[in-house]
This record gives sequence, structure tokens and C-alpha cells, in this order.
Amino acid sequence: MSPEKFDFSPRTMPKEEFLAQAEPLTEEELRQLGIGKQEKKPSIEKVEPLLTTSFHNPETNQDQKIEIDLEYSLSEQIDFYQNQLNLSIDQVLVREIWQENYQEIKSEIEKYGYDQILIIPENLPDAGALNTQLIETMEEEKTVNGKKVKEKVAATYRSPNFEAGGNFTGMKNPSAPEYRIVLTHSDQNIYDNEDANPFLKATLNKNIMALTDLNPTEVAERITNNQAMPTNFKTEINGQIIEVKSDSLSLAEYEILQRMYFESTGNHLDKKGWTWLLDSRSGARVVSASWYPGVRQLIVHADDPADAVGYLGLRLSRSFKKLA
Repeated sequence: MSPEKFDFSPRTMPKEEFLAQAEPLTEEELRQLGIGKQEKKPSIEKVEPLLTTSFHNPETNQDQKIEIDLEYSLSEQIDFYQNQLNLSIDQVLVREIWQENYQEIKSEIEKYGYDQILIIPENLPDAGALNTQLIETMEEEKTVNGKKVKEKVAATYRSPNFEAGGNFTGMKNPSAPEYRIVLTHSDQNIYDNEDANPFLKATLNKNIMALTDLNPTEVAERITNNQAMPTNFKTEINGQIIEVKSDSLSLAEYEILQRMYFESTGNHLDKKGWTWLLDSRSGARVVSASWYPGVRQLIVHADDPADAVGYLGLRLSRSFKKLA
């Protein structure tokens, strides 16, 4: 049997006949081809990297000029992460976060007097590794036999409660790893510092319930379920009732802030007093930290939510990420 012969010559079909047989394209397919009605994305007004505004201090009744230069901070923190942790920073993503959240960042600065930013990468090591790499590698200058020498600080002290909660590896943090810009205050101490930001001073002698407006059962549930506990309280300053709403730092973020402060000043945060770190939990407790100058070491505790003492406050913060 001879094989069937096929005609491989090109054939043509009238345009009208082809269009009549073809299934119509969907609107999404037309958009992908660039010939349909295009979906408009919300436009974001281009903003400058230099943010200049003012904070009206309700305690002093004075206006404080605050200026944050994104490019300057970005350059410094790129060097910091590269030199200290061998991490690279996604500059494009950081600038996008700044641009998308610019107006809210400005508003938060004007409300609460935040005066610096912290860039947090998504691939940040855990708090235990940061303690080893950032805290315990600090070298302080001291005088020995009339000569100035550098000596490493002492190993971080971890309280029995913190150890019982699993130490660094057992600690929980509700925030997911992702790039963020975090607003913070540059005050060295909250306690025994009359010049500290008034909203920082308003956190002193407050337990977790007073700081968050949650009842003990709600606080316990959020710790157990590893859920966020935003700051939410009211304070009276010069006869004015002011609502304070913010985030709180984790121990990892605090360790970064401690090392950055040391790199820029040669000194340490919270040499007087303690700070709650509501974004880090140890067992049924909440982590707190301080710097002990006598022994030259960071101290990490895990405290009961009901604890409230005059020298224990909270470093307010506000975190911003890429908008969905």
C-alpha cells in the first residue's frame, strides 16, 4: 500500500472566516496583549529622601525640628550590616518602603517625636547569633597602667527566668521576617533622664496590661499564641490627655540598636533603667533588657506581665513594610 500523500503547501483562510471561528479573548488576555482596557495602578507621589518636619513637645511646649535623611541612613546601615554581619541590603526595596509609607512616617514623627530609623532586612540572624556577633564583640577603651587599651565587654547575662523559657532559641517573636523601616528614638536612657522624649517617660512604671490596654487573660493568650501586643495607653502631660499607640522592639532589633548606638557614640543604651521588649516572649513572660556598666555587659531578663517598677519603661517604635 502506498503511503497517503499529504499536501504540505501553505494554505490561507480568509480573515473574516478566521475571526468568525476564533473564540473571543478575555479582558485579562487583551490587557496582557496591550490592546484591551488597561488596569490602572494607584499612583504614588514621588517623595524626597530627606524628610524634614517638627514635633511639638507637650511637656516643654516647644517645637523640635526633626530631619531624617533616608540616603544617609541607608548608606550608614549598608556599611553596618556588611561589616558586622556580612549582609547585603536591598536598597531598591528600602526606598520603595520609604516612598509608599512616607506620609504615615511623617505623621508618626510629628505625633511622637521619633528621630531616627532602623532598617531591618528579612534575612536577619536570630537574637542568639546577634548577641554573639554584635553585643559580645564590642570592644571598649579603658586605661591600664596609664595606657589606653581595648577590651571586649563581658558575656551577656541571661536571667534564670530567661533561661527557663528556653534561652535565645526558645524565645518567640510574632513579627514575620521581612524588610522593614522602624522608627525609634535616639535617647540613651528613659529612666532618670529629664530630657528624654515625654512619651518614653510616660511608659515608666507600667506593666504590660497598662501599656497595651489588654486584660491579664488577653495578654496571656497573646503570649501563648505568639500574637502582637501593640502599645495602646493614654497619658496626661501638662493637663492634656494624649493617646499613645505604637509598636515595640524585639530583642533582635534592640541588639542592632545597641550596637549601632555604640558604633556612633562609644556608649550604650539603657545604662540607667530597663526597657520592655514586647515583641519578644520567653515562656509565659516578656523579655526586657538593660546595660550594666559596672560589669560591662548586656542583661536580658524575662519578666512577668504584671511587673511594674519605676525604672522599667518601653522604647516605642513604629514599623513599616512594603505595601501589598
